[in-house]
Amino acid sequence: MSAWAWRGVLAGLALLLWGPFLARGQSYVGKGHRVLDGDTIYLLRETGQIVRVELYGIDAPERGQPFADAAARAVRRVVFRTDVRARAETDGPDGRSLFVVRVDDRVLNEHLLRRGLAWWDRRQAPHADRYRRLEQRARANERGLWAQPDPVPPWTWRGRDHR
Repeated sequence: MSAWAWRGVLAGLALLLWGPFLARGQSYVGKGHRVLDGDTIYLLRETGQIVRVELYGIDAPERGQPFADAAARAVRRVVFRTDVRARAETDGPDGRSLFVVRVDDRVLNEHLLRRGLAWWDRRQAPHADRYRRLEQRARANERGLWAQPDPVPPWTWRGRDHR
């Protein structure tokens, strides 16, 4: 095998081994441009690039679920046309980066949990004790979606037919 072929093999192997760690630390700064739902926003960067940002460690209600509109409104109030910093924490199961989003000193992910407008997503963030505690506190105080008798998590809702 030629030297160039070996370099390609080594580069591919390095990417395979280090790929999962590359997303962590990726960051964006921009203005809140659009809110898709309670856990997905779009940022407008100074370069003019629009980037999709999915929130790490939480899962907000889906469209059609109780509190979906309230979650999206809460996100819009915090981020719309405001300076936003997003830092990738990990990759989701579909390979997309998941972000912790900050506006000034407020962490949007935590804000939604605190207000009872999202679930702590144990699959994405199994060791996020702070997220676990925030969800427990919102449940205990029956905030937001936790005021319902039996709230259905979005991952269960998505598995049902809601057309």
